[in-house]
Amino acid sequence: MGGLIQSVSGSMKKRETVSSTTRLATLATTRATGAATTTAIAGMRALEKTLGFRFDAAPAYLFFIELSGVIVGIFSECSGIGMKREVEPVREGGVNYLTNNLPGPVSYEHLVLKRGLSLSRALWDWFNKGIYELDVKRINFSIIQGSPGANMLSAVGPVNWQMASSGYGKLKHWDVEDAYPVSWSITSLNTSSEEIVFESIEIVHHGISLSYEAGTPMSPITSVLS
Repeated sequence: MGGLIQSVSGSMKKRETVSSTTRLATLATTRATGAATTTAIAGMRALEKTLGFRFDAAPAYLFFIELSGVIVGIFSECSGIGMKREVEPVREGGVNYLTNNLPGPVSYEHLVLKRGLSLSRALWDWFNKGIYELDVKRINFSIIQGSPGANMLSAVGPVNWQMASSGYGKLKHWDVEDAYPVSWSITSLNTSSEEIVFESIEIVHHGISLSYEAGTPMSPITSVLS
């Protein structure tokens, strides 16, 4: 019995030693990554000073939606760009100092698009497609985030720097797959209000991916009716 206890105790000590070593290695890696990030930021600031141009963070207002076959003009708001991974906590016998967190499936938030109410029926018609026969219209579309100066990356030669810095470029390009609407609504109507009426549509989808396309000039915003 004593031998068994000593064996278990030795095993636990060994596990604790390995765990401590792993934590120290992770901490060292994190610190090294942080140092590299700091160096990269310093280099970017030096480049900004040399060029006389700032690479500012992306403004929330500078975006547009490419809804293939359903586009409806300019949207004023887009929310729900995100994803979440489920985590399953598992306790291991004899290990009292931590809980193992096992990665689970990934889920996506519903996207919500808003725009001022207009004559266009596109969003209404998209939601109503399949309302009786359940044959909903599924589409793929893109969300483009722009940023001032992002298209400097596509400039060729010193002559184009000034031209590139005066416009806007793609900073992020998300592609949404197999999407269809799950709700449509407008804001409240009120005779005492001076606010404009907005219509919004909530969209469920089966995946969002981030394209490698960046730095190219943003295309003009166009409307393609279905």
